[in-house]
Amino acid sequence: MNTKIQNIKNYITSHKIITLLVLLLMAFIGYKVLVPNISKTDQYVVKKSDIVQKVIVNGSTKSVRNSNLAFEVNGTVRSSSVDVGSRVVVGQALVGLDQSTLYADLLKAQANVESEQARLDELRKGTKPEDIAVSETEVANARVTLQDAEINLGSKVIDVVNNNIDQFFSNPKTSSPQINILVSDSQLKNKINDGRFIIESILMNWTSKDIDKNLPIIVSFLDNVAIAVNSLSQSSGVTQSTVDAYRASISSARSTLTIARETLNSSRSKLVLAEKNLSLKKSGNTPEVIKAQEAKVLQNQAQVESVQAQISKMTLRSPQNGIVTKQDAKVGEIVTPGKVVVTIISDNDLEIDSNVSEVSIGKVKVGNPVVITFDAFPGETFSGKVSYIEPAETIVDGVVNYKVTVAFSEKYSQIKSGLTSRLELITNEKKDVLSIPEYAVTKNENGSFVTKVIGKVSTQTPITLGIRGQDGFVEVVNGLNEGNVIETVAQIK
Repeated sequence: MNTKIQNIKNYITSHKIITLLVLLLMAFIGYKVLVPNISKTDQYVVKKSDIVQKVIVNGSTKSVRNSNLAFEVNGTVRSSSVDVGSRVVVGQALVGLDQSTLYADLLKAQANVESEQARLDELRKGTKPEDIAVSETEVANARVTLQDAEINLGSKVIDVVNNNIDQFFSNPKTSSPQINILVSDSQLKNKINDGRFIIESILMNWTSKDIDKNLPIIVSFLDNVAIAVNSLSQSSGVTQSTVDAYRASISSARSTLTIARETLNSSRSKLVLAEKNLSLKKSGNTPEVIKAQEAKVLQNQAQVESVQAQISKMTLRSPQNGIVTKQDAKVGEIVTPGKVVVTIISDNDLEIDSNVSEVSIGKVKVGNPVVITFDAFPGETFSGKVSYIEPAETIVDGVVNYKVTVAFSEKYSQIKSGLTSRLELITNEKKDVLSIPEYAVTKNENGSFVTKVIGKVSTQTPITLGIRGQDGFVEVVNGLNEGNVIETVAQIK
């Protein structure tokens, strides 16, 4: 019985030991799995390598040049040769406005140029004898016309006084003429009587050379008589019909005299013009006359160019090769100045815009090479360079960034506008320099240090660091030599 109990105790004890060993083994395995980062001291031999410093960002492609096109003038759309998606070339007509009125103005301006140019050509050739003869005839005719006008004026004056005015006088041709209608103003009456006496002397001695001296006297006399006649009213001695007849007679007299005077003045002007034209032809065309005509030609040519410039503004033409992304001009619609109706983007000249954080922007410079990849082209890489860094910051999700533009190093026909890209901006690169793993470096307020191993002795050695590579290595500028051994912190596997 006791033996059986003892065997049971021994079995339980051995079972506990086995269980304990299994638990310890499981704990050790779990520890190794769950806590793998126990560090141990390892060594690294300092050597030379290439170090590349990069800033990695995302970006998207866009057209280098976008053209938003608008008319400078109002007008009605008469033609439209492109739609959204159309490929266009430099100088291609896109949209045209109605130009019919301007073309009419152009034809008129061109005709004026031809006319003035013909006149200039004549002036440069000089006056022909037959032209002088024609001008001499024009002068002679103008003189005859003037003489006729002078004679006609004298005849009209005599006729007006005798037939229209003397009916209001008693003894009009004597030394004491008296107006026989009622004139309440005695001063005016005396003026009229004295005037008729003076007029008689003028008529008896009428000559053409005295017209300018005598005509104002006659006109003044008629004006005074008109005042007297127009002040008449119906009375016991004069009927209204008589008063109306008197007024009509004096009005006719003054009108007849006015027409004769205007004819005389017109004849005088024509004679002066004809004489000047003859004098000009006889004296030849002076340089001043030719220059004046040349100026007229240039003035009309300028008008032609002005209309042509206006016509050119009636057609929108593409300033670049590219693709139409907007077309809002419909035939028959009226467009207004400044409203964008066509937009064109360059389909070959693309660039990439990206945002670089303020932490990294200090490393980036214009001209830095860039390695570019696209999700749309897996496995392919493209080259470019930083072409522009915007000086002002851009806030993205509350973080300060700076916009950086990357230009392609060559044209890639497969790349389109709007593609997402990954950019590796090579901000620095050094060949064959001392480098060590960055995790081997310790830092404090006194600088950077590594643990240098010489034999079995380890010492803290100050070093000067250079650029940091994307692969975790850092350049050593001072403090170490190639072949030196340093301690590092490695992971226990």
